[in-house]
Amino acid sequence: MDRQIIAIGGGGFGREINELKIENYIIKQSNIKNPSICFIPTAMGDDKDYIETFYKAFDSLGCKTSHIDFSKEL
Repeated sequence: MDRQIIAIGGGGFGREINELKIENYIIKQSNIKNPSICFIPTAMGDDKDYIETFYKAFDSLGCKTSHIDFSKEL
């Protein structure tokens, strides 16, 4: 299976939690029942509400979710 990165700029789960067209497209591309999805939220400044919305949307679709937080000091 080929791996791919699907990047979204300004759209998706942050808009309408009940309208998950982009999210369903992403999951369909994986051809996996419960794919792993990693969110890199730096465009929103690692906003906690936006990160929570990501988890709600993709968890509701059966994904294994994670995110990378670039706002923490190393």
